[in-house]
Amino acid sequence: MDALKLRRTPLRTAFTKAVNHLHEVAENEQLDKNELEIAFEQLKIKNEKLRQIDESILDMLSEANCSQEAYNNEFEAIESYVEKIIAWKIKFKSLVENDPSGQKDNPSLVTSTSSSLRLPKIQFQQVFRRIDGLVEIP
Repeated sequence: MDALKLRRTPLRTAFTKAVNHLHEVAENEQLDKNELEIAFEQLKIKNEKLRQIDESILDMLSEANCSQEAYNNEFEAIESYVEKIIAWKIKFKSLVENDPSGQKDNPSLVTSTSSSLRLPKIQFQQVFRRIDGLVEIP
């Protein structure tokens, strides 16, 4: 079991780094949909690897007749990672559905193509007059 926990440590570190990277991509002012999808896929792969080892550790703990407290502590630590991936699945889905163009909404940017805007007509006054007596330059 110690060997599994030793293998799990770098996976947890990689998972946390992937979560942080995904957070950075999602919060970027110029949201890149492709980069978001790549970061999320990387997180899912790391989650699968981590989940396999976590399941093995829980199986070994139950077979080793460990105390209920030790099992619960391990289970709660594992569940915190599960909760993170669930939260990011929902956030990812929301980002992709609400932002199909890959760009975050910018309230200062007007993108309405509606033709219902009624603007006043601009009238130009004629300011040019013919001036006689000027020499024409060839």
